[in-house]
Amino acid sequence: MDKIDLKLIKALEENARMTYAQLGKLVHLSAPAVTERVRKLEEQGVIAGYHATVNLEKVGVPITALVECEVYRTKEREFKALVLSLEEVIDCYNVTGPSAFMLRVAVTSMSKLDELLERLIDLSDTRTMMVLAQPVKRGMPLNIN
Repeated sequence: MDKIDLKLIKALEENARMTYAQLGKLVHLSAPAVTERVRKLEEQGVIAGYHATVNLEKVGVPITALVECEVYRTKEREFKALVLSLEEVIDCYNVTGPSAFMLRVAVTSMSKLDELLERLIDLSDTRTMMVLAQPVKRGMPLNIN
């Protein structure tokens, strides 16, 4: 992967609707050359998909929280199955430290958050942090050249 590929990835991350001609102008290549590079990046799994970015608040889901879960011994398999079934869970990370899992959840109300936490409590101790804002959101670090 060279600097041109990285520039293409960053551009597509910012706006996946850019045409190959627009991308070509950005990296000083023809549209067919850019098309081939993007196709190869997709085949290699570097570009794993193209997604809409949804404003959760505007679709009626205004509350986002991070939930640390310290899963009880022998309950991890059951915990994973539960998390997979919970529609409110948008991300689940298996992390180091005493809290083996970090969930990002989105709910319509505080009572819905409480109901969600009640479902988790049989399998884990939880610590919840409300998300006030997300000042940085990017898929790739900026320092990759």
